[in-house]
Amino acid sequence: MFKVQTFRPHQRLQDDLLSWQMITCDFPAEEVRYLTVLPHFMQSMWFNPGPERTLYDVIRQEYLPAATLSGPRSQVSEWRVSGNMQLLAAHFKPGSWSRLFHLPAQSFCDRSTDLAAIFGAGTASVIAAISACRSPEQQVTLLESWLLAQLTDTPKNGCHLGDAIQLILAANGNITIRQLEAQVFLTKRTLERAFLDQTGLHLKMFCRLVRFRKTIDYIARMRYPQWKLLAHKAGYCDQTHFINEFRYFTHRLPHQFPDLSPQTAADFVTFI
Repeated sequence: MFKVQTFRPHQRLQDDLLSWQMITCDFPAEEVRYLTVLPHFMQSMWFNPGPERTLYDVIRQEYLPAATLSGPRSQVSEWRVSGNMQLLAAHFKPGSWSRLFHLPAQSFCDRSTDLAAIFGAGTASVIAAISACRSPEQQVTLLESWLLAQLTDTPKNGCHLGDAIQLILAANGNITIRQLEAQVFLTKRTLERAFLDQTGLHLKMFCRLVRFRKTIDYIARMRYPQWKLLAHKAGYCDQTHFINEFRYFTHRLPHQFPDLSPQTAADFVTFI
């Protein structure tokens, strides 16, 4: 369904940016497909260097702007994708957006925000410039220059969550607040407040989403999933707990997972 090219970020951005990805469709331009967008704990910027009105949010009933900040997402969404869609995405590591731009991530949770509302009308000229580029590599270089120019060097007061986030990711979300308190020397109240501000998610929800996304990775790699074994491997209390969490985040049961994507689960697991 999609063709994805991945690019490493600029050296100055590697601590905060996971990757750049150029995403295009491999079906005819006149066709449309529907894509289930699962919850995720990351934030991403989406730039559309191609035709307008090619990506439609079915639930919110609106087209995504040409330059968009998306996520984090605690709820499932559905997009209608046109075959001539082009997207250049920058995927930020958890907490990085807030740290780079000194903007509370909570304001962007479960929303798609026009970057022009954040950085001003100059974003239109950036879209025009990347549309004129001859290759994705040139587009990435141009956008990195623009992104680096937006950064502020003024340090922001407050706790840095890098260690706490790494512990949660390493544990696949299966870590208690008490364990975090002991290992990063921050109180529960400080952690909860900082997570909401810097990641856009409550601490417990962040952990749940990390575990859920790891579960999706497991399912996508299993030809014949064994739900009880998978529930144990992912760290759920039991199979019932796993089923309830899966239904909470997807509105479906685990055996309906193939229905979430028109062709293969890897389509959305790869880049969303």
